[in-house]
Amino acid sequence: MEAADLFFYAWVVFRSLFIFLIIFFIVSGLDDLFQDIVYYLRWIFRAIFRRKLITPVTREQLDAVPEKAVAIMVPAWDESAVIGPMLLNTCSTLDYKNFVVFVGTYPNDEATRVEVEKIRDIYPNIEVAITPSDGPTNKADCLNWVYQGLLIYEMEHGVHFDIFLMHDSEDVIHPLSIKYYNYLIPRLDFIQLPVYPLEAKWTDLVIGVYMDEFAESHSKDLRIREALARSIPSAGVGTAMSRATIEFLASSHDNQIFDITSVTEDYLMGLKLEDFEGRKIFLQQEIERPGEGRKEPIATRALFPTTFASAVRQKSRWILGIALQGWSVGWGRSLGSGYYLFRDRKGVLTNILVVVGYIVFFWWAISGFLNNQFAGVDIPPLVETDEIWWNFSGLVLALFVWRIINRVGFTWHVYGPKFAVLAFPRMIYANVLNFCATLAAINEFASAKREGRVPEWKKTEHSFPSEEQLRRYRRRLGDILLDRRWVTSAQLQEALVRQESEKRPLGELLVEMGVLWEEDVKLALSVQENRQRVEIDPYATPGELLKRVPQHLAEKHKVFPLAYSGDRIVLATASEDRSNLDELKRSLDATVELRHSSEAEITFAISRAYTDLHRPESMEATLGQRLIEKDLIDEKTLRKALREQKATDKPLGEVLIKMKAISKVDLKEGLQ
Repeated sequence: MEAADLFFYAWVVFRSLFIFLIIFFIVSGLDDLFQDIVYYLRWIFRAIFRRKLITPVTREQLDAVPEKAVAIMVPAWDESAVIGPMLLNTCSTLDYKNFVVFVGTYPNDEATRVEVEKIRDIYPNIEVAITPSDGPTNKADCLNWVYQGLLIYEMEHGVHFDIFLMHDSEDVIHPLSIKYYNYLIPRLDFIQLPVYPLEAKWTDLVIGVYMDEFAESHSKDLRIREALARSIPSAGVGTAMSRATIEFLASSHDNQIFDITSVTEDYLMGLKLEDFEGRKIFLQQEIERPGEGRKEPIATRALFPTTFASAVRQKSRWILGIALQGWSVGWGRSLGSGYYLFRDRKGVLTNILVVVGYIVFFWWAISGFLNNQFAGVDIPPLVETDEIWWNFSGLVLALFVWRIINRVGFTWHVYGPKFAVLAFPRMIYANVLNFCATLAAINEFASAKREGRVPEWKKTEHSFPSEEQLRRYRRRLGDILLDRRWVTSAQLQEALVRQESEKRPLGELLVEMGVLWEEDVKLALSVQENRQRVEIDPYATPGELLKRVPQHLAEKHKVFPLAYSGDRIVLATASEDRSNLDELKRSLDATVELRHSSEAEITFAISRAYTDLHRPESMEATLGQRLIEKDLIDEKTLRKALREQKATDKPLGEVLIKMKAISKVDLKEGLQ
């Protein structure tokens, strides 16, 4: 066969592909354009009309609703590297008290269970649910056993959970998210929050792909899906369900809330709720950061895969569960749900044909080059300029440019202009990544069908954000001060106005204004930075504990003993350096827990407490804490009394009586 014949046959193949791709991309592009039109029309309508009628939910409204009991379900297989930091961050930053975290672990995953138990020693509202079988099974199986453990907990503790949350072991949960669930449930029965990947370097292609895709899908696509289909699939994290929702799933599926045959159990669980009458919404709510003049979404954040291989592994699981296994649920109960199931499943074809389109484009470029460089080569163009396909290709190009504009715009909206710069190049990279993931998903699906087995669950390796990354998503100092009622909204606003012009720390300004003590600011900052801080009452430490932690040791390490239980001693320290912790453990022959305080407070406590060791040996808690527990004083009064105590060197009880905060009878009751 001569070269001319080869070029001719190749031309026939590529022309046929070109025409097919033009038709497919027009249909698919118009489908996407329809989504955009609906979104922007709704946005315009809301901007003109609904925003005048609907006022945003205020913090006062959120706080006015009594806290319902919340259960947070977290499956964990081989998550020892991330589960501890995740639980610590969750329990210390959530602006909510009435919740219990149920972590599902496996009998053969002791490392994860040990990490959970460590945090449980600090926060008792953490429970471990152990599956009966060794792991790994799959996420659905683990979650089903977590639910069973949750029911047992309810029976044993007389608790009735009203709200059920789904989260993963690498999630950064927004501090105010449960406040919104508590406010909206049970008027609403299913709430999905946006999920946005944590930022990496703006040049990182892999995480950048996730950032781009989630920025668009969780800012636009899910909102339109809720409007047109009246239901939305769960993202697996940031999902809140009412008691009625969870009981519907349990009763209608033999107590198996999650389908153990699916690798995307969260997606199928959301589809099963189409028969449930309760209202389901995709909640998009923004709050303004005090002092920053910007709004941030109430959303779940997490670190996503950083390498091409790990991204292919994760995305292949999503494609397998959503686009391939998802066929088992049919086409839904309504035109809207059927339409979105079609969109879910067309992704398999789109991911493949986009790369085929690149190949056709390269053929067009190469054939043009050969025609120009070699006189004997005459490869006909794929289409002539007077053909209808040429005009249609212009439409495809226009739709592609529109797609780029949208991708850049939504990335800009969520992450800012720096990350939007590379949104277009990342689209090309994402197409190659999704192509590889689709081929991997098809291969696994076909192999499982051929071998008569359940498709393999390929777990994604997780990592948890650094302290620096977390800091941006923690509550701001102003939020904490308002939450604790230490400042009023007017006082905070006045300080923020001054901060804007003077460029000084907010806490420093509030102290200067006479609104707060310096110790108040330090305490609020310790809450913000995830440190447990205490104020010390040196006259309430048991004498037995002072003997166990001798004065020379306290002075050497600048620590002060607070409490003890068995072989565990709690010490206050002013240092961020934990290098002397091992030496303290050896010297005391005990397990040591550290709480943060100021150096001045520790020096004062040492100088006062060790002068007199003749004090009640059985006192297990500070006098101040006892008085608070008996509702004789509040926390603010205690702080004020402790500061007065440091200035006067008098016992706390005497100071409180002088302040007329308690009577002698109250003091006697507190000492009992």
